Amino acid sequence: MRFLSGTSYLPIGVDIGGRCIKAVQLRGGPGRWCVTAAGSIVRDNPGGPVENADIVQLRELMSKGAFKGRRVVLAVPFTQLLSGIMELPPRSSGAPLEELARSELSRMHRCEPDSFEIACWDLPAPARAGGATYVMAAGFRHEHAEELVDVVEAEGLDVYALDIHASAVSRVCSPLLEGVTGIAAILDLGWDQADLVLLYQGVVVYERKLVKCGISSLVDSLSRELKLHHKKAEELVRKVGLSAECPGVTPASVRAVNLGVNSYCEDLVEEMRIPLSYLANQYPDAPPETLLLIGGGGRIPGLEGQLDSVLDFYVRTVLPGDIVKCSPDIERQFGPSLTMAAGLGQFSE
Repeated sequence: MRFLSGTSYLPIGVDIGGRCIKAVQLRGGPGRWCVTAAGSIVRDNPGGPVENADIVQLRELMSKGAFKGRRVVLAVPFTQLLSGIMELPPRSSGAPLEELARSELSRMHRCEPDSFEIACWDLPAPARAGGATYVMAAGFRHEHAEELVDVVEAEGLDVYALDIHASAVSRVCSPLLEGVTGIAAILDLGWDQADLVLLYQGVVVYERKLVKCGISSLVDSLSRELKLHHKKAEELVRKVGLSAECPGVTPASVRAVNLGVNSYCEDLVEEMRIPLSYLANQYPDAPPETLLLIGGGGRIPGLEGQLDSVLDFYVRTVLPGDIVKCSPDIERQFGPSLTMAAGLGQFSE
């Protein structure tokens, strides 16, 4: 494994979200990553599969900005990810664990063993593991990979690699989790959904999609209640959040936004309860320790403090400057929404 370093430019990390596509290009290597270009576009068809029109916009963004080359690293769409945690024989047995993991994943998802690419890694032994090897596996069907690559490459870009969401965010956030001995969490608050990644001993041990916790659900609710266009409702959410008052916003609207964001936080905490209970059962001696907040929803005022007050984790929002070197303009413009793209941009060969 090697990292391109010095003055070499890495492939561009492209995070295709439900509403926006974010792109980041880095230079350097571990401990000295530097953002050389960053940008985002709003998709014409929010929430739908990636389309040629999305990639045309992305290509135009790259052409106008400081991006170098057309190689991109994409994430496997979470809705198409095949994943599972499995108990396999001890490694000392000499059993072909990777083949067994592929077979088990195909059984879980009812597909042929040779119909997908697979990545798998050993998990820290649970409290009652015995002599077994616990493995987490992730797969992506060839047909879905070809569809995604064809759309992107039809518009002149070169797909350098496909990565996994959990791998990308844990990679880029790893410097912030050094010294964490308990359970660490990364909560990615996106437009359509939230994604929760749980780590123990620096290893991804669980990932869960929180389908009811996309920012769009909060915006939709406020749009109906206040009879506002979706764009105006979204602006209110990002401007007011949990603030007690906000210049230029009526007290009634502030109260409505406060109630909406509080309800959203309650939904997040409830959706996180099952995966956190599972981890507490698997690793009872590992307490919740640090939760990193990323994604566009991380910019909602007061959200970090509210989650910190109701969860057992220490909660902190990840800004670009926390994980890579970047200009104040990039940090101010994008905030925590760039984290995933930066993680994809750190993909190693």
